Amino acid sequence: MNIQQMNMPFQKKHKDRYTTNRENPLTSSPVCLRMDEELAKDLKSVPNWQERLRLALPELIKNWKAG
Repeated sequence: MNIQQMNMPFQKKHKDRYTTNRENPLTSSPVCLRMDEELAKDLKSVPNWQERLRLALPELIKNWKAG
């Protein structure tokens, strides 16, 4: 077994490889930010927080650019 096979269980275009059902797939490199521990705890307590944040960010960025 070579190194590539150990790191990638399914080769590209493999019939069982993961595919997204999203219109626009997510980036492979996450955006990270540091925040107050209490704020992070509160954020993570919100149901479906990641998707909700993804939906709110475009409007927030638009407002920041306009201001």
